[in-house]
Amino acid sequence: MSSYLLPDGTIPVLLSSDHPDLLRREATALLGYLREHPGVQPGAVADMLFRTRTPRRHRALAMVGDRAELLAALESVAAGDPHPSVIASDGAAKPRRIGYVFPGQGSQRPGMGRMLYQHSEAFRTAVDECQAVFDELFGISPRAYILAEEEVDDDVKIVQPALFMQMIGLAAMWRAAGVDPAATVGHSQGEISAAVVSGLMSLADGVRVVTLRANLVDSLGLEGYSMAVVGVDRDECEALLARYSGWAELSVVNSAHVLAISGDRSAILHVVETLTARGTFAKEIRVAYPAHTSFVSKFRDEFCTSLTGKLDSPDFAATSVTCFGATLGAPITPDLPVGDYWYWNLRNRVRFDQAVAEATAEVDTFVEIADHPALLLAMQETLSTVPDGLTRGFQTLGTSRRTATDLREFTRSLATVAVNDANYTWGALRAGPIVKRPPLLDFPNTQWNSKPMWAPFEYVTDPAAEAEFTATPLRAREEWVRLERRRQVPPRTLKLIDSSGENAELIAAIGDGAGRFGAKIVSDGDATAFDTAVVFLPADGDLAASFAEFATTAWLPALDGVQNVWLVTAGGEAVVPGDEPDLFHAAAQAGFRCLALEHLGVSFRHVDLLAAAALPDAAKAVLSAVHTADEPEIAFRGDGVYAKRLTADPVETSTEPVTAREIVIIGGTGKIGLDCCEHFARTGAARITLVSRSGGNDEAAERIRRIARDTSAEIVVRTADITDTGSLEALATAHGAHPIDLLIHAAVDYTAAAATPTPEAVAAAVAAKVGALDDLLGILPLASDARILLCSSLSATIGGRGHLLYAAVNRMLDVAATRRRAAGVACSSVQWGLWREVGADHADALAAISATGLFPMNATAAIEAGFHAPAGNHLVVAADWSRIAELFGVYGFAPLFTELEEIPAPVMATPRAAGGSSATAAAATVDTPAAPAEASTPAEPAQSDNGTTAERVRFALRTVMGLGAGEAIDGSTPLVALGLDSLQALDLRKRIAVDLKRDLPVTAILGGASFDEVVALLGT
Repeated sequence: MSSYLLPDGTIPVLLSSDHPDLLRREATALLGYLREHPGVQPGAVADMLFRTRTPRRHRALAMVGDRAELLAALESVAAGDPHPSVIASDGAAKPRRIGYVFPGQGSQRPGMGRMLYQHSEAFRTAVDECQAVFDELFGISPRAYILAEEEVDDDVKIVQPALFMQMIGLAAMWRAAGVDPAATVGHSQGEISAAVVSGLMSLADGVRVVTLRANLVDSLGLEGYSMAVVGVDRDECEALLARYSGWAELSVVNSAHVLAISGDRSAILHVVETLTARGTFAKEIRVAYPAHTSFVSKFRDEFCTSLTGKLDSPDFAATSVTCFGATLGAPITPDLPVGDYWYWNLRNRVRFDQAVAEATAEVDTFVEIADHPALLLAMQETLSTVPDGLTRGFQTLGTSRRTATDLREFTRSLATVAVNDANYTWGALRAGPIVKRPPLLDFPNTQWNSKPMWAPFEYVTDPAAEAEFTATPLRAREEWVRLERRRQVPPRTLKLIDSSGENAELIAAIGDGAGRFGAKIVSDGDATAFDTAVVFLPADGDLAASFAEFATTAWLPALDGVQNVWLVTAGGEAVVPGDEPDLFHAAAQAGFRCLALEHLGVSFRHVDLLAAAALPDAAKAVLSAVHTADEPEIAFRGDGVYAKRLTADPVETSTEPVTAREIVIIGGTGKIGLDCCEHFARTGAARITLVSRSGGNDEAAERIRRIARDTSAEIVVRTADITDTGSLEALATAHGAHPIDLLIHAAVDYTAAAATPTPEAVAAAVAAKVGALDDLLGILPLASDARILLCSSLSATIGGRGHLLYAAVNRMLDVAATRRRAAGVACSSVQWGLWREVGADHADALAAISATGLFPMNATAAIEAGFHAPAGNHLVVAADWSRIAELFGVYGFAPLFTELEEIPAPVMATPRAAGGSSATAAAATVDTPAAPAEASTPAEPAQSDNGTTAERVRFALRTVMGLGAGEAIDGSTPLVALGLDSLQALDLRKRIAVDLKRDLPVTAILGGASFDEVVALLGT
C-alpha cells in the first residue's frame, strides 16, 4: 500500500524536471529501473519520488493502479505521447490562485450526490454536517434529494437547499485534496454557498438564507413561468424579445453569447423554438419562477422581513477569501446590508460575466463546484477577452460529470490543478500514517543537463567593445507599501521555536491569542503534526555567536508536511522614516531567505515587528502575519501593515565631470574597485588611492598603469588590513591631510558566499565588511561634505543558494549605511547585480547564478547609476525581471517583483574577446538543471508552416481525447463527429493557445470544423 493515494484510489507517480526534455529522460530512467527490478511496485516508486525529490516546474503525473499501467504510462511520457493515465503540466508550473465557482439553480437532479457520498469521505462528512443543521433549524432533509435513487418532484423548498448542500460537499472535497480557494464566485443561488465557503457567513446562516429564500419562492404560488439559456448576444436576445408580445426579460448574462431569459412559460418556449429552428442553441432549464426579473420587485418587503433578525450575524463578516457575487458583478463586502443583498440576489439581473472578469484580479484557475459543469463555456468566453489572458494562462475546470460512476473525473481535475500549480501541497495526497520504508536501492538519480560555460576571456577596456557583451542596468530600491487589504489563509497549526529561550512572554501571549484566529499551538514534546513553524530570535548578544547559532538551522523542523516557516524579527527593517534596523535581526532575515532555495515546496517568510512593541500587539501581529496569504515579506508598524516591493528608480546619467577630487577605494585592486578607479579617473578625479590587503596582482598593476597613462589622475596603491586599527592608522599617516571627497568600500570576499557560518567565519566576514567601517570613517581624513559609497550585493535582498553568510554580511552593510545617514552622513549602499567578470577562480559562483535572468552589467552605466543616485540604499542590476519573478515565484517571492516584471529585458550581445574574436571556447562543463526560464513550448511556427502546426494540433487533439499514438485521425471529419465533447473542446482550445499562441474560438470547434479546417484556420 502506498503512503500516497489519489481520491479515486489510484497511486500518484510524479515525474518532474526543469525542462520538457529532461522530463522524458526522467521517465526513461525510471522505466529502465523498473524493468531491472521486477519486484518494485508503483506505491514504493511514488513514495520514493515524493520523499526524495522536490517537484520541479515541468510535471507529469501518472495515476496508476498497478505495475503494468505504470510501465505503459512511463513509456508514453518517455516517447512524448499522451496517455489516458497521465496528466502533464501546460508548460512550466507556476504559483496558481484558485477560484471556486458556484453555479445557480437549473442543473439539479435527484440523486446528484449519491456517487460522491459513497466514494468521498470529505463529501460525506460535509453533507452530514450540513444535514444536521437543516434538521436542527427546519426539520427538512435535502440529503434525501441528493441521495435519491429514483425521480422525485423538483419541490423548490427542497431543491434549493439540496443544491446548497451539494456545493458545500463538493467544496469540502477540493479542500480535503489540498486545493484551497483564493476567492469564490457565486452565480445566483450559488452565491449563498460561495459566501459560506468564503467565510462571509456561517454554515447555519447559509442554511437559513437558502431555506427562507426557497420557502418565500414557494409561498408565492407561482405557476406558468420558466427560464431558458440561449446562445445569442445581448442585442439579438433583446431584439427577439421585443418582437414577441408575451412577457419575458433578459435575466442572466453569463458571457457575451451565453444568456438566460425568464418570464411566461409560453414566451420562453416560443423563444426556444424560434432559436432552435434557426440552428442556434436554446434550452429550457428547471426553474419554474421568473427569477432575476422585475416581477420579483413586488415581494421586497416579504423577502427582507423574512430574513431580518433571523440570522446569527446581521452583517457579512470580514474575510480573507474574496467572494465575487453575480448579484452586483463585484465582491460582497461587510458594508452591504445582508437582508437587502439577498433580495437583490433574487431580483437583479445576474451579471456572472462581470463577476468572472472582476475575479481575474485574484484568480487564474476557475474550478466549477458542481457535479456537472454548466458554466465553463461562459467563463472561457469572458476570460478570452481579458487583455493579458494568454499571458496569464487562465484555466477552467469542472469537478465531475453527470455520467461519472466513481471519482476518476474529479481526480483528473485535481491532477490538472496539482501539476500546474507550483504551490500545490502534495502532502495532501498522503493516505493514512506515514509508512517508514527503506530507500529503493539503485534508484535512478535526478536527470540533469550538461551545460557549457563561457571560458574566461581577456578584459576589454574599450567602452564600445564592452557595450557588446554587457547590459545597461536598472536602478531600483526596496520600498515598503502599506497594505490596505490582505488575503488570509485558513487557521494554522503552529510550532513556535525559540532556541534562545528569550521569547517566553511573547510565545505565551501568542498562545493566549491563538483562539481568536482559530489557530492551534503545538507544544514542545507534542507529536501533533503542524503546518507552520515560527522561529524567534534573541533580542541581542554577541553578533557573531548569535548569528552562527541561528545559521546552523538546528531550529529547522522536519519539513515533512510543513507549508510555511516564518522568521520573526524585531526592528530588522527600515520600513518607515526613522527606522534604524538592528544589525543581527537584519542579517538573520537576509540569511533566512537563502534557505528557501534549498527547500523547494516550503515557503520561507518573514515578519518584522516594531522594536519594543507591547506584548499583546506583537502577539497579534505574529498571528496575523502567519495567516496572511502570499506575501513573503511583511512588517507591522504603528500605522498599519506593510509589504516589501522592489521598485524602479529613474537612472539619470550625467555628462558633468565628477566633483570628487580625492577618492579612496577600499578593495581598490579588485574587479569592482578597478572599474570604479577607471571611471572616476576618466571623469575628473585628481587623485585616487586604491587600498587592498595584498596590493593587487600583476594583472591589476598593468591595468592601473594603463589608467594612469590614459588619464590625468594620480593613482596611488596602498597596502593595509582594514580590520587592523594599527594598519589603518598607518594608512591615514601615509595618505596625509588630503580631505577625502569620496570613500568607496568595495572590499569583496567571494569565499564568504560558501563559508560555513561558524562564529569565527562570521566574525571575520563581519569585520571585513561592516566592522571596519567605523574605523575607516573615524581614522581617515574626510571632507565635511564627503560621500560614502558601500558596495553591497543583490544577495542581500533576494538571497542565493548557499549564500547565507554572504547575504547576511551585505545586509549588515545596508543597515550600516542607513544608520550613517541617520547621523547626517551622505552614505549610500548599492546592491550590485552581476558584475561583468566574476573571475576564472569563481566558476562555481558563476554556475550558481547562470540562467537566473541576471546579465553582466556595463560597468560605466552601473557606476553612473550607483554614484549619481541620491544618498540612500539602492539596487543596480541588469536583469530579465520577468524571468527573475518566474524563478523566485517558485520559492514564494513573486510579490517582491510585481513592480518590475513589465520592464523589458536588456539586450546583451555575445561575449567578445579583446582581440575581437568570438569567445566560444568552453572552460568547463558544469552539471546543472536546465535553465529555469527556457521556453516551455516550441517557438511559434511561421504561419505558412502548416505541417508543423498540424503536428501540434494533432498532438493536442490526441491528448484531450485520450487517443493512442497509433489511432488515425480523419482530417475531413468534424471534430464533434470524432467524439470531441464541449469540455474536450475547451481543453483543446487552451492547449492551442499555450502552444501556438493563437486563440481558436470554441464555436469553430463545436460548429462542425474538421481537423484540417482547424489547421487551416490557425494558418490564416
